Amino acid sequence: MRHTAVVDSGAAAILGAVIGAVGAGSAAVVTGLWGSRITRRQLAAQEAQLRRQLRAEHARARREPRSKVYADFLVQARAVERALGRYQESHTRTLESLHEAIAMLDHLGVQILLEGPPSVAPASEAVIKHAHRCIRPLRGAIEALERFGEGSLEHIQQRDAVADTGLQFTATVKHFAEAARRVLDDDGVEASPPH
Repeated sequence: MRHTAVVDSGAAAILGAVIGAVGAGSAAVVTGLWGSRITRRQLAAQEAQLRRQLRAEHARARREPRSKVYADFLVQARAVERALGRYQESHTRTLESLHEAIAMLDHLGVQILLEGPPSVAPASEAVIKHAHRCIRPLRGAIEALERFGEGSLEHIQQRDAVADTGLQFTATVKHFAEAARRVLDDDGVEASPPH
């Protein structure tokens, strides 16, 4: 014999309404959580994009003054090289033009420290240090020229020391130019760390 349960239509309606409400409520909660998660991800992506954009704008704003200071510094470094070269060509007997060129290089080095970034400072400081190192050999060459005459062993040795120091100076100038170029080429857009 079969038994069939007889359910009152009112109870069936209430049971159906409860099941529908629980299902709809559950679906709403799941949909809300999913939407909240997507919104958080979208906000994080927008914040990351804004940070990248601000870094890029900051880099562009810093590029022009840095470019000018770096170029001025390189022009002055070439003036130091020319002052050394004038001695080699004409046996100038004064250090005045070299001292003036190095003093201006010192001044521009301070501007580089102010403009930054810190990554370029060691290269500019090396240029200035090597410029100052050029003074002693040049002074020795001038003294050897006056004391022993052109072509003397002492003068030739001192002149070679000037040339060696000048080559070292030129190498530091090239290193600075490369460091400056890297800074100027940096567009400020870098990958943001994941949150």
